[in-house]
Amino acid sequence: MLVSRATLLKDVSLLLVFLAIVSFHCNGKNTLYSSVSPEFPNGLHAKYLQFIANKMDMELDIVPMPFARRVVALQSGQIDLMVGMQREDDTQDDIIYIYSAYEQLRHTFFILASNQTKLANFDDLQQLDIGVTIHAKYYQHFQDQQGLSLIAVSTLKQKVELLLKGRIDTFIHYQESTQPLLNQLELDSKVIMAPYQPAEYNQYYVTISDKSRLIPYKETLQKVIKTAVENNDFNKIREAHYQP
Repeated sequence: MLVSRATLLKDVSLLLVFLAIVSFHCNGKNTLYSSVSPEFPNGLHAKYLQFIANKMDMELDIVPMPFARRVVALQSGQIDLMVGMQREDDTQDDIIYIYSAYEQLRHTFFILASNQTKLANFDDLQQLDIGVTIHAKYYQHFQDQQGLSLIAVSTLKQKVELLLKGRIDTFIHYQESTQPLLNQLELDSKVIMAPYQPAEYNQYYVTISDKSRLIPYKETLQKVIKTAVENNDFNKIREAHYQP
């Protein structure tokens, strides 16, 4: 029976595609898609993600996005994994929290040095306009307080700019990332930590979603994070990152 040239070419093409797929699975690495703040594309979170990707034996592809967009991208499956997520309660929604928490941080209030007496205790917050990050979660006392004037923005730099322009009276962010930015902008003597600071420390988790391509690797990911926490790996990465 004669085989047409078109059929033969089609069969050869299918064979080449099959061989390419087999070759990829045998020799290539899976890719972990994630995101970090556009302000810190090579910052601490990027280093955490690279550590996780290395441990998972995966390539890493990072697309910078503001925090709120990162959360939406995680929920939709556009990215596979996020760091820097705080859990509010025990409800298991479409965000899957990988235990244990990889770090504990305290939120910090910053204020103009000339206005530092305006924020001496928690009750003073009732009289102030406060810069916060869109969709971010903060310490419980702050979260539960009714009537606070919250001005939500996407980036830390926007908070600093609004404070300098008098559009807000204070903002809340991590000291570890705020202080280097203030130093870089030569504002460390003009924008300072407020006299009042919360006592609570918040736990932060590595997260995936039920649409993540990492779902088949969830058990492996849990082991990677658990071992890293036990070995103090994340703290070591943090300390090395902030060394002068």
